[in-house]
Amino acid sequence: MTMKRTLLLNMLFVASVFAVQAQKVWTLDECISYALEHNLDIRKGQLARQQAEYQWKTSKNAWLPTLSANAGEYLGFGQSPSYTGVYVSDNSSSASFGASVSMPLFQGLNLYNTAKADALNLQAAEMDQEAAQLNLKLNVMGFYMQVLYGKEQVEIARRQVELSAEQLEKTQQLFENGRIAEADVYESQAQLASDQAVLTQAETDLALSLLTLTQALEIEDTEGFEISEPETFFAHQEQELSSPQSTIDLALLNQPSMEAARLRLQKSHYDLKASKSAWYPSLDFYAGYSNGLYHYFSDSYPNTPLDEQLKRNRRAQLGVSLNIPIFNGMKTKYRVKMTELSITDQQLDLENTEKSLRKEIQQAYGNAKAAQQKMAAMENSLEASRVAYDYAKASFEMGKKTLLELNESKIRFHKAESDLLQARYEYLYRCKIIEFYRGKE
Repeated sequence: MTMKRTLLLNMLFVASVFAVQAQKVWTLDECISYALEHNLDIRKGQLARQQAEYQWKTSKNAWLPTLSANAGEYLGFGQSPSYTGVYVSDNSSSASFGASVSMPLFQGLNLYNTAKADALNLQAAEMDQEAAQLNLKLNVMGFYMQVLYGKEQVEIARRQVELSAEQLEKTQQLFENGRIAEADVYESQAQLASDQAVLTQAETDLALSLLTLTQALEIEDTEGFEISEPETFFAHQEQELSSPQSTIDLALLNQPSMEAARLRLQKSHYDLKASKSAWYPSLDFYAGYSNGLYHYFSDSYPNTPLDEQLKRNRRAQLGVSLNIPIFNGMKTKYRVKMTELSITDQQLDLENTEKSLRKEIQQAYGNAKAAQQKMAAMENSLEASRVAYDYAKASFEMGKKTLLELNESKIRFHKAESDLLQARYEYLYRCKIIEFYRGKE
């Protein structure tokens, strides 16, 4: 009995752990952090950034010496070379070994300019990664707010179902008392069924919103996924929007997409300098050491002792080589021309990024202003619709209004609630976008 009880308690504990896991409530920060860690585009961006870093390290270290060693063993049959370089009529073996070092002394500043260009390319890749993270944060926040909006839509629809159910009950009582016709009961039943269909649709939309959010987070198992409502979301309703131009000025200075475009323009200038360096002479340093051993298999030729051979056959070299470019089929000229076109292309990219940024911010402000104005109008409309609905409900119970008039008033009330909710979340989302442009997260 003790073992069975222990086993039962363990099973209950495991089940409770899974239940707690299934009931985990995700905050917005947790969703964003999870997305940044698991999003495939972000991970690919990290690989691109690492590749840019390795390229920069490769070019940065290109001025370092190149050191190599070599060794070989050779067998000769018949005519074989001797240590003097003369071929002799004997089978022999020979071994050679050596080491060499070379280092560029001057390459027309090619190495310097290439390293600078690759360093700027690395910084641009980092800015690309930061821009991708900002876009992902905005997307996740938008999906997150869509879920919150969907949850409130479900609550509104559920309240409407409750109101319709109460109305049906009162209608049946009025019919039983002979105060209204039976057709009004059927009308109330139809209205309840319509509101239940709206609730079902709202629940479906909410489920789809949750699915969209989990897909953005790269979560495969969505069972039990739930989110919490941030308390700071609704602080924007009492705040005034800053001026669009101040936000544009901040964005042009601080947005990573702008910084990436500026860095790539700078990089293209160093690429041009590196291309032009092919017109200049290059100077390289070289040093080497080599040695060899020879052994004859017959007694026709005497074999020199090993230590004597090592002393006699050693050879050391030091030198510099100068390469002066004269003509290479116009390759350098057109490579320079193509790099100049790349500079123009990067300038156009910078201008296009700036224009796009201005347009996005202006649109965000326009949408935020429109949502703010709509929100204020909907607040007044909701209050008026609520008063009208309460009056229509009381008038219907006293027989002064028809059920059709009551349902029309209820529909207007429901629509005002939905419109206000939509304007509210639209305004909050646009304010968040503006905050991101201003460098706030």
